[in-house]
Amino acid sequence: MQTYTLAIADGVLFACLPDEADISAAITDATATNYGFGLSLDIVRGATLTDAAGPEDEVVWQESPDSELLDAQGRRYRYAVRRPC
Repeated sequence: MQTYTLAIADGVLFACLPDEADISAAITDATATNYGFGLSLDIVRGATLTDAAGPEDEVVWQESPDSELLDAQGRRYRYAVRRPC
């Protein structure tokens, strides 16, 4: 199962990439504007993208009207969750 790394700050999703991808480059691109100056990003690794969060799942991001949660193939999901092992 593919897991993803998310970069989040101030309620904004800056990047969502497969765990093995270079998240640093995506963060640099996403924060190249003045908005990114002094921004404190939360990096969440190992998230599973899903349309339904289960009772044991920790929701780390939920799609909103302002942001789409897309996988590497461009498919849209409602949630990024951490699932217990």
